[in-house]
Amino acid sequence: KKIYLLSGLGADHRVFDYLELSGYHLQHIKWTQPRHKEPIEDYAKRLVSQIQDQNPILLGVSFGGIMAIEIAKLIKVERIILISSVRTQREIPFYYRLIGSLG
Repeated sequence: KKIYLLSGLGADHRVFDYLELSGYHLQHIKWTQPRHKEPIEDYAKRLVSQIQDQNPILLGVSFGGIMAIEIAKLIKVERIILISSVRTQREIPFYYRLIGSLG
């Protein structure tokens, strides 16, 4: 069985270097350059092309968890595992949302 890994922003596959899940093959999803003003839903559609299995398990850290949830809106997944992430925008602290709205 394969688990697809999504690292956080500014991180790469090394964030998972010490993750040991016996019985699973770990496959890192690579970030691609976002397009200018690309909606997160469209970005998730482009990341889906890296997933080769049906009903995958997705594991996301921080922003990778947010993207895992967006991907799960597009394809059927067996499970989503979130590490240091949020399930909905309401779980993001107010001050982060405020800073994000300021650009």
